[in-house]
This record gives sequence, structure tokens and C-alpha cells, in this order.
Amino acid sequence: MNSAIEQLADWIKSARTIVALTGAGISTASGIPDFRSASGIYSDEHNVNVFDLDAFRRDPSIFYNFARDFYPQVRDAQPNAAHRALAGWKHVTVVTQNVDDYHQRAGSSPVYCVHGNHIRSTCQSCGGQVETEALFPVVESGGIPECNCGGVYKPNITFFGEMLPEYDWQQSVQAMCDADLVLVLGTSLVVYPAASLPDYRPRNAKLAIINRDPTPLDRDAQLVIHDDLCAVMDALI
Repeated sequence: MNSAIEQLADWIKSARTIVALTGAGISTASGIPDFRSASGIYSDEHNVNVFDLDAFRRDPSIFYNFARDFYPQVRDAQPNAAHRALAGWKHVTVVTQNVDDYHQRAGSSPVYCVHGNHIRSTCQSCGGQVETEALFPVVESGGIPECNCGGVYKPNITFFGEMLPEYDWQQSVQAMCDADLVLVLGTSLVVYPAASLPDYRPRNAKLAIINRDPTPLDRDAQLVIHDDLCAVMDALI
């Protein structure tokens, strides 16, 4: 175990309140692509607008053509070592930018989803909600899922152009305000306002960043590790 990991392990043991802000990099080891890497979702020009609200309203097939492969991928993948490690620590609040449910499946609680979640979908006409998995057969057959009222279902994922879920956002801010250790795990910290969450930490709180690539907050952190997230989390167990 190198000195940075040893230092982080000591901080985790002594912390009273830990907040982990997680991004796409924590789920890549589960087989879920990230967004902005060379092989990420946005590397395919056809996917540029898949999470854009205006595009969805104009033509929901833009999203559902993507979801035909994405939904089964998210459903069938499993939490990895990083998810399980977080779930095993005490006094940890998870704030995630991810729209999967691997933190919950691993056993973490509480988990606040600042970009929403794919688990439920809402009719854009009447507001009725269903479990998204019930829509999979329609999506996988190439269709667009519609409500009995004729409206189109949209997953409860926060698309670009939408407000963040108010409750999850407020709880995330409060958790940051109460933290004495903030962990930034697998996120490039370039999508706002989620990237601003660590700024709510108390002045005396420690900030540790574990991410494959540099982030804009590296210079403000007390500890930075640029390495494979699962390998680091395994070493911390």
C-alpha cells in the first residue's frame, strides 16, 4: 500500500461524517461506459443529444434508439468492488451523478441521485409513473414506450435543460456542509452544478480525489490519486 492510500485509509477510519461524490468512473468497471473518454458515450456522434430535453421532445427516438442497448446493459451489470467498498464503510453518504442503481444494490444508504435515476419513468403528458423495466420489451423491440393516455414515457434521468431533483440536491448540499471528509470518486468535475458540490464542504474538511485523469479541483485537494478507482478501493478495504 503506497503512502497516499495509507493516508486516505487513516482519514476514513477517523472521519465522523464522510460524503462520497461519485461519477461515471465508478461504474466503468461494471461495464458501463463513461461519457467523455475516447470510448465514452459521447465519442459516437449519434449520441451527442441522447440526454438533451429539447431533442427528446422533438424526437424521443433519439434517446430510445440509444436506450435499446443501454437499458439492458445497465440492468444486467452488477456493482463492482468500488461500490461494495463504499457500502461497507460507516458514516458514508453517497452523492452520485450516475443514473444507475449500483450504489443502492451494493447496500449504500443514503444515496442521493443529483442527476436522477433510470429506475422509474414518467409520462410527459399525464405525469403517471411506471417502473422503467416494465418498458424494456417495447424499447428493446425498437419502439417508443407510451402511456395509456398516449403520452411518451421519459426516464427520471435529468436531461440537459431540466432542473435537478430538488430533494436530492438539497440533501446533497446539506451532507457536504456536514462532512469532515469528502471523497471525489471517478468524476471529472466538469458538469455543473454537480461539480460545485465539494465547494460546500466546511473549511476544515479534508478533500480527497481519486480519478483516472486530473480534475479542476486537484489543486484544492489535500490528497489526489490518479489511478484505477477499483484498484485503489480494493487497497483501502
